[in-house]
Amino acid sequence: MKSKEYFIEFNKLRTGENSFEFCLNSAFFKPYSIEGIIDAEANISLLLNKTETMYDLHFKLEGSILTNCDNCLDEVNIPLKSTFNLLMKISETDDYTDDEIIYITKKLIGYDLSQYLYESFVLSIPQRKLCSQANKECNPMVIDKIGKSNSGHEFGDEITENPLWSELKKKIKNN
Repeated sequence: MKSKEYFIEFNKLRTGENSFEFCLNSAFFKPYSIEGIIDAEANISLLLNKTETMYDLHFKLEGSILTNCDNCLDEVNIPLKSTFNLLMKISETDDYTDDEIIYITKKLIGYDLSQYLYESFVLSIPQRKLCSQANKECNPMVIDKIGKSNSGHEFGDEITENPLWSELKKKIKNN
């Protein structure tokens, strides 16, 4: 996604600290598909420190995602907070990069941060999305229903093993 809104023009920066604010909203996320996310938004503050040989970027993200709870499937609005850093070093070539350093040439007039902002936002989303992360209780009716497995047994109940599997296990052990 190319957008002037997320483009930093190096020639307009002064040496020292520069501040920027970015808003990631539904329009920003539309070209991307984040599985399991109904809606998302974030405000990102950027403090960029420019020197002769590099740009040191410090991001602070605050936002939220609207998704379904992994336990009860109710919609939940989970707050997100994260900080991340990026270094852009000026070098003769720009053909190598790593996770936190991007090498750029002096000829480069600017850099589009949209892909980096998207990836950093996605990394700030928790693996498990739960009602408790939004200071909310899970739906008790759903929790009661999933308290039983498909066979009707309560979790933790002792289930007798199928004799066919027992016999097969014995044969495997004997060979």
